[in-house]
Amino acid sequence: MKPIEFRTDIEYLQALRCVEYRIPRKSRFRKPGYLAALGLRYGLVGVAATYHLLQVANDEDECCVVGAMRSWPRLVEDHVRFDLLDRLPFPTDSRMPVVVSELSERPLRLSVPYLYGLCSLERCLCEVSEAYSSENRDSIRMNWPWYRYRAAGNEFLRCKEESLRFALHFYERRLYDLQEVSEIVLLGE
Repeated sequence: MKPIEFRTDIEYLQALRCVEYRIPRKSRFRKPGYLAALGLRYGLVGVAATYHLLQVANDEDECCVVGAMRSWPRLVEDHVRFDLLDRLPFPTDSRMPVVVSELSERPLRLSVPYLYGLCSLERCLCEVSEAYSSENRDSIRMNWPWYRYRAAGNEFLRCKEESLRFALHFYERRLYDLQEVSEIVLLGE
């Protein structure tokens, strides 16, 4: 196994652990909005991991990183199915891991022009999360009465900002090669 392949596996495993320790709280979310928030959280942390991998990769290794990026939805699906399904605040079915993995893939796809550009990770994450929020507006509002649409949007905005913070802190920990452990959540980022 080449060193970049090993590093990619470790990086994405750490990204999955980061989300596992920081799943969104249910609060007032309805199921479609919650799944969109969970997909965004997986996606933003996946973008941060990919951004870090591309920074440390040389020209030959970039192809391997891009190939690994394509496998992110499958990794998310397996992670949700085997590690998170019993911890989610809604009744689950066999389709839920697939939905979350499809939702988590979209931020990665949206980030591709920013990953190869000369923009910062923070700007990349902000642009991606805004585009994702716009695309999923109907899911966020689903099962809310029309007069509560603003409350649904505010709830998602709170979760989106939290996910941005988690992704940036994940990236900082990866710069120092720190492992994702549950104690980080207890002590604060």
